[in-house]
Amino acid sequence: LFLSMSGGTVEGPTTSIGGGSSKSEKKEKPKLINGIDFYTLVWPEPIDIPRSWTEQGLEFSKDIPLGIAQPKNGPCGVLAAVQAVLVYQCRKRKEFSKEYKFTSEDLARAITTMISIGGSSGSYKMCTWTKNVGQEITIHEAKTEEELYGLVKKNIKSFQSPGGCILLVYSAILTRTPEKIKKDMLSEGADKNHSLVISYGHPSNKNWQCSSELVSLLIRGKAGGNVGAYGQIGGQSHDWDMKLGIGLLTLDEHKSGIPVANSLKNPSAPVWILHGGDHFTLKDEKDEKVTFYHFNGLAPAGPRLSTITLQATNGVAKKAPEKRADTYFKPLPGEIDSVIQAHPEDRKARPGEYETWRYEVVLAVEDKSVQGAQRPKNYPKQPVFEQGPLPTEAWRCRECYADRFKTMWFKLNPKGTTVCEGPCKKPLKECGWSFYLEFKLLPLLKELKFNEDYLEFKLLPLAERIKIQRREAPKLSTILWTRW
Repeated sequence: LFLSMSGGTVEGPTTSIGGGSSKSEKKEKPKLINGIDFYTLVWPEPIDIPRSWTEQGLEFSKDIPLGIAQPKNGPCGVLAAVQAVLVYQCRKRKEFSKEYKFTSEDLARAITTMISIGGSSGSYKMCTWTKNVGQEITIHEAKTEEELYGLVKKNIKSFQSPGGCILLVYSAILTRTPEKIKKDMLSEGADKNHSLVISYGHPSNKNWQCSSELVSLLIRGKAGGNVGAYGQIGGQSHDWDMKLGIGLLTLDEHKSGIPVANSLKNPSAPVWILHGGDHFTLKDEKDEKVTFYHFNGLAPAGPRLSTITLQATNGVAKKAPEKRADTYFKPLPGEIDSVIQAHPEDRKARPGEYETWRYEVVLAVEDKSVQGAQRPKNYPKQPVFEQGPLPTEAWRCRECYADRFKTMWFKLNPKGTTVCEGPCKKPLKECGWSFYLEFKLLPLLKELKFNEDYLEFKLLPLAERIKIQRREAPKLSTILWTRW
């Protein structure tokens, strides 16, 4: 199994955002480049292209030749796609291992594949810089893939040098054609103004990062960005027609609740790109116990190549059903309605040991305005809690917390108060309050009484413990759990 880490971080918890940034200075919208408005189709704003892109070439790390070094955050999706195709094309060679050194011929073949995959025979285009990186381009045309390979091989230094990452993107766009790319994006739910590179972060410190549409263009030949198993409307089955045997797993599966498309989760070749929200990687499976390499090209964690062993004790995830099913079941009174946060003292005392922390929770009450699917007969019985003794410290109103996004009230009530100071203004015993539970044991399948100030993670139901694991565990673990 191989992971080609390019940008962001998968070591940290899923609630963190991966590092790196690059600033651009605003200027007037530039003229068309060779008659093509790349600033509408590719870039999110009409300003100078960030250095994270103009300085990025497709050059392998001197210390770890299996991966491409990445100085700044941004083009990680393009780099991961390049490394995915390289591994896919070279992995069956006898000499292939974590010490393997990709050659310029290997790189030229991978680039040729990514440019040609979205085109039609007899019309392939490859770009080089006419003079300055990020400005005018020279367009070379080829009638066959072998002719294109010859052009790429002849100009491989242009792709390896600063700005080579952009040349690959422009070449793939011109081969697919801007008109088809716009239709591709619209067909899978993108806005008409959507660009292949998206602006991410605070306005004063933005990153320009790859969209799923751009990664799709490079490994699929179509700029459709829906990686889910269902369409945008109606919940009908949706899948990718993959010409390469490369899959993709994403952290977004946990965030959205929509499984990844079946061909991406179960590709014809055991190779996956992994997407951590702000980063992409790659993998190769043999059985339930697998060993893979993880490459991180972005400082400060990289360049670095690690070896990781995965034991899939529960096997492999099933394929998504043909039609999306309801997954929200209304909690019954006394069941846990929401996990709010980890106890600050536990987080500080035992960083990273989330299974030993206590968690603030609120219980469900009967609310006719909340609707959910009917629970199936085999739905696991959930533990039921009593509200317990009155709080002795500052307390959070259960009723105000439920309406927090309507009222924007997030405060705690002061210690000793018996009436909520929030919008509800109800007595403590009427509105209810949050309390803490721990993480460790399996949930008890009988009514539980709460008689202490804090309880452990061990008493949380399985569904709630999974939510916490997805929130607190390293991104890499969270992504791999979508399949193993």
